[in-house]
Amino acid sequence: MWLLWPRGQERASLSAGGSVRVVAVSPDGVLIAAAGEDKVIRVWDAGATTTKFALEGHAGKVFGLAFSPDSKTLCSCGDDRTVRLWDAATGTPGAVITASDATVECVAFAPDGKTLASAGSDHIVRLWTVPDGKPIRTLKGHTRRIHALVFADSKTLASAGEDGGVRLWNWPTGALIGQLPVEKHRVHALTVSADGKVLAAAATGGPRWWTLADKSERPKVTSAGGTRAVAFDRDGKFLATGHEDGAVKLWSALDGAEVKTLTGHRGAVFGVGFTPDGKTLVSAGSDGTVKLWDVPVK
Repeated sequence: MWLLWPRGQERASLSAGGSVRVVAVSPDGVLIAAAGEDKVIRVWDAGATTTKFALEGHAGKVFGLAFSPDSKTLCSCGDDRTVRLWDAATGTPGAVITASDATVECVAFAPDGKTLASAGSDHIVRLWTVPDGKPIRTLKGHTRRIHALVFADSKTLASAGEDGGVRLWNWPTGALIGQLPVEKHRVHALTVSADGKVLAAAATGGPRWWTLADKSERPKVTSAGGTRAVAFDRDGKFLATGHEDGAVKLWSALDGAEVKTLTGHRGAVFGVGFTPDGKTLVSAGSDGTVKLWDVPVK
């Protein structure tokens, strides 16, 4: 049985300007960052309701955010075809990478924090050094726009988008090592469990997840279409999803049973994430808010 205490209630709502396309929580749990259509990246101290920084520099919509594993660097990307690095403690801008001649939709740090991946509308995954942004290699194989990236471990990178599946790469060598089918659905986001064993995708037809060791798909969760965001908590208890109808759902990461539906957003939810202690779920969406929720405990 699940004892819903706290009862999955909204604890705070932060104003984030225009429609928010992405939200990120620093691995140390100190900072929350969000960005979207107004080109500005807003950063809050976790638990605060006033903005710590408003980072300006992008000339178009911001689609992707990622903190480095040590929480010292924030990376952003967007419609202006750039990838930008920022000092997470001070907001000082760092390297600006002209990633391609196309929109950059997603970024992710490798576990060691020394490599950065980016991808977008040109169908190519690019790898860069951190902090100087020098190119390492490109990974080619996608045939349509890429929306999501996540490093599963020190050798495996997952990418997905509009071409009906998740691709797995040995990123140090650039070799394609597997594909996970998602039929004809788009994948908007990817996440991996803290132990690196389970990969989950936010697909238009609903959440999907796989055991990476043998690439087998786990039993599908209860039908929940229009999924735009997905995240695991660090302890492996919950999978959170954000949906086009404004709902945020919590699922048991053990068997896929629905635990709670959180309502409060007045538009599509494009980003979700957990604080490291697992007590707070963060969500963001087209209504221009970042919401903090108390997470049910087992």
